[in-house]
Amino acid sequence: MAPKNPRPLDAIDRLILQVLMARGRIPNSTLAQTVSVAESTAHNRVHALIDSGVIRGVHADVDLAAVGRPLEALIQIQIQPSARAQLRTEAERLAHCPGVIEVYFLAGSRDLLVRVAMANSAGLRDFVLNELNQHAAVATTETSTVLEHFRGAHPLIAPT
Repeated sequence: MAPKNPRPLDAIDRLILQVLMARGRIPNSTLAQTVSVAESTAHNRVHALIDSGVIRGVHADVDLAAVGRPLEALIQIQIQPSARAQLRTEAERLAHCPGVIEVYFLAGSRDLLVRVAMANSAGLRDFVLNELNQHAAVATTETSTVLEHFRGAHPLIAPT
């Protein structure tokens, strides 16, 4: 998804983004010191990045097991050819289902990827049966349980 008001990013913007991606709750004073700018500059830059849509939000990385949802799964979904026009509607429906963390549109043999967190295998089974397999728009599903995951450690923001 493209930013709502795209603007060129300079080296300071890119450095701010790198720092915020690693530590989203960093105090503004620490951010300013880290990227070697005045606190007012850091503050204004962050707000400009938010206003332009480059920063879409700051989110907590929650331990799913600690909130009673230790079973994480990725479910690939293929939509019926006759239901292709309903792809966005189906993705939005799934995004509002309990336990759904994210829904991705895919290119390739599958149309959607749904990331879910469930309390147990019975909850996962019920989700697949009731929210996916019983819907006429869904042709096939393939579920993979997540054993462990790691966040990328390399910066995504290339310096200019």
